[in-house]
Amino acid sequence: MSLKRLRKIAELNLCENCYEKYKAILEPSIKQWLFQPLPDWRAVESYITQMVMKLEGVFKTDVIFISLDEDSNEKYANEVDVEAFQKIKYGWSLRDKIKYLKKMGILHDFSYNLLDRVREIRNRIHDEFYEFSENDLILFHWARTITSQIHWATMFPLNKETSENVRSNAEKLAEQLLQKL
Repeated sequence: MSLKRLRKIAELNLCENCYEKYKAILEPSIKQWLFQPLPDWRAVESYITQMVMKLEGVFKTDVIFISLDEDSNEKYANEVDVEAFQKIKYGWSLRDKIKYLKKMGILHDFSYNLLDRVREIRNRIHDEFYEFSENDLILFHWARTITSQIHWATMFPLNKETSENVRSNAEKLAEQLLQKL
């Protein structure tokens, strides 16, 4: 729901005094919450990195590491290739990772294109005067949803058919979103 629509609902349903309080107190908080897309984006990056690491054989067991301490090489040598973990996590750009996932058949055309598009939007955060639009925020949410589905199908597959169905559904959703852009 857009802020404009939410404001209109508040205006229609609240007394004048409450509506003024809504605009002064609640709406700025809602706006601040809406314009903080980083949790969605961090999840997208984490899911993508984990999938690359799994395909590269970084995880030697079913345990998935998302971060490692300095002394992890000694502690977890039987569970994770620490050197490869660090190389992928810090040496590969997100663009490299999604290209790799496409090459490996994990991302198909629409999911790849959507993630690349959202990656470009996210990179605008470096412009100090850029504000994400509501459509940008919606895209971050959908990118997380799609990536989560693909991550699940890649990291925890029940069987090949189920995994392919989940990926196919994510691809259809990505296609629909790209058509709306």
